[in-house]
Amino acid sequence: MKSDINLTLNKLVSYALDNLLLDALDDTYTFNRLATVCGVAAPVRDIDADYGNQTLEDLIGELTAVAPSVDKTAVVDILFPMPRTVNYYFANKLSRDTNKALDFLFDLYAHGYNNVSKSAAIGKNGYLGYACGDITPMHAATLFVGEELVYTPRVIGNHIATLEKPDILTEDILSRESTFALKYGGAIATRIGSDAAEYYCCDQIALTSCAVKKELSTGAVKTSLLDYPVPALAFNGIAKNTVIREVMRIIKAANESDLSCVVAAAPKDGVTFYLVFADPVKASEFVLGGDALAACGVFETVDCAPLLPVLEKGTALSTDIAAFRPIYDVIGGVKHGAKATQVLGGALTDLFIPLLKAAASAAENQVTALAETRA
Repeated sequence: MKSDINLTLNKLVSYALDNLLLDALDDTYTFNRLATVCGVAAPVRDIDADYGNQTLEDLIGELTAVAPSVDKTAVVDILFPMPRTVNYYFANKLSRDTNKALDFLFDLYAHGYNNVSKSAAIGKNGYLGYACGDITPMHAATLFVGEELVYTPRVIGNHIATLEKPDILTEDILSRESTFALKYGGAIATRIGSDAAEYYCCDQIALTSCAVKKELSTGAVKTSLLDYPVPALAFNGIAKNTVIREVMRIIKAANESDLSCVVAAAPKDGVTFYLVFADPVKASEFVLGGDALAACGVFETVDCAPLLPVLEKGTALSTDIAAFRPIYDVIGGVKHGAKATQVLGGALTDLFIPLLKAAASAAENQVTALAETRA
């Protein structure tokens, strides 16, 4: 068994050299650290060890098969690059191309054993559902958003991530969101008054493509009521500080009326701010509730990957994935082929929207009154 562990350790180091930014100078040091953690007294390094098509998850599984008591977290911590290494490469790429830098970061974490999903979020009409576990990368990167903030990738397909910063003042939150939207694109959201004090980021949110239901003001700050499942306001204008002051005014009025809301920002018409009047979305059988992004149409789901081959081929639902019967029955047992992912995304969105509607924290007339009442 010892030789099997030795082979697996060699394959793990080879994998890290190819995929996880392990420096060749640290090859032997890393190998010996792995051996110590796994209790291998006299390890033998084989630089030609071939891991083939195995992923890190495959290799960790192979290791635990021969060494069941091994600490998987410790193994991955040894293999994964230190924050300074990640940030060195990330900052270098970020100085040249923001999109490529973010792709690099998410690809790196997708290679790691940290439950970052390797598939894109799926949905329709701007709504996005994604399957992602609770485990987060042990060595997050940092982004400069007024100052350096910890940036933790959560899903590979749409750059969904968490930014940690315990802001207290509403003005700080709005300024930071504006900075993020301008520098990095995408959208960023946080729940006002949340004890978690976290921002949530994504390439796309449903609010940016929403139709305007009613124009509430057209002066220095254009304020619109959106056609959305819960009351939602959009704010934009040429003078950023004027827009921020108006959004702060509405947030203060909402707080005084005990109306909870999420504030988001996206690079549309400069930067557009959004106030979404929704409580946290409650979980259901397939939708796992959600954080501040759920108010913006980006929600976590159960892992529906086992259902995709069935939808692609139009085969019957087997007993081992019978839990997907409600979705399968809605979609229908026909062959969807390449459109299976699109169809599944639509079904998940249809399950999510009623949950979002039920999370409304205010009536539309209350929100309209907040926006139309002048200070």
